[in-house]
Amino acid sequence: MQRGEPSDGVLERAEGCSGELVLRRRHQHLQVVSNGAFLISTENEVSSRAIVAAARGRLPQRPLDALIGGLGLGYALDEALDLPSLRSVTVAELEPVIVGWFERYGDARARRAFSDARTRIVVIDVLELLASRRAAYDLICLDTDNGPEWLVREPNAGIYTARGLRLVRRALRPDGVAVFWSPERYPRFERSLEETFGRVEAVPAVDVVDGRPLAYIMFVASAVAG
Repeated sequence: MQRGEPSDGVLERAEGCSGELVLRRRHQHLQVVSNGAFLISTENEVSSRAIVAAARGRLPQRPLDALIGGLGLGYALDEALDLPSLRSVTVAELEPVIVGWFERYGDARARRAFSDARTRIVVIDVLELLASRRAAYDLICLDTDNGPEWLVREPNAGIYTARGLRLVRRALRPDGVAVFWSPERYPRFERSLEETFGRVEAVPAVDVVDGRPLAYIMFVASAVAG
């Protein structure tokens, strides 16, 4: 380690809504761990941005209102702020601790987010927010856990059920797009998306973690009328 470089180790530890949350530094990257299970790292920047980027070219041509489920380390929010027609972006984050960590450790991303009047970060379960919204968003991006079949927080399973998908579909405006982050393709979940939305594409994204490429999938679901 060179002089002036940050050392590895735990930066903060806190009790969250669903147990212990830990923010640590490893090899100059930040990592968030929930109850001992890895959630996200700054090494996941590419796939975190891809949950928004995968929708580019598929979005309607009008002022866009976006919803992001899960703040993480702020990359998806940062990517959304670059959408040419973005009017507003709401981030639903369950854990107030995560919001505080983003504000303290998010560097330029956090400064940009908190100074942009289009940004709104709310501490709420995204399912609760979706249940109260109808035809409110043109883009919904959901990265609340480690995917449809690899859950860290069991209540997040509700997002991937038929009811959860219907809530997402109902919250979209006509021609809107929903994107779900996933560690891999899950045929059963993909079929559920097709049944609910009508059209689904699996768009790959590759992170480089510890020098190794890891491929993930963005399920891009378009709200087909009818």
